[in-house]
Amino acid sequence: MTNAFVFSPERQVKQWPATIKVAADGGKVTELEIYLDLNLLPTDKYMDKLSEGNKALFDAILTGFSGINATDGSPLADTEENRAALYQHAPFTDALLHAYRAANTGEAARKN
Repeated sequence: MTNAFVFSPERQVKQWPATIKVAADGGKVTELEIYLDLNLLPTDKYMDKLSEGNKALFDAILTGFSGINATDGSPLADTEENRAALYQHAPFTDALLHAYRAANTGEAARKN
């Protein structure tokens, strides 16, 4: 039996690994792994959301996250307020977009 590609215009992946790179003193960078649930959009829908702005795009592609803690060490809840804060944090949005592109193109998740 051979494997065949099964086309599905809407796809989701759960717990896709993403790496947040955070600047530290002395020019060092700390890399931390988080996990994202992603909605992989057809190209036209992706472009439509992109034209609506970052929040519309991020809300369309991000369906959940884990591995992110609040300042008190507890897991960060997936709320509108927390998403708004994460969307303003460049290391998070960079990790989100890199993970989305890798998942959408079928690039294997990499461990560093």
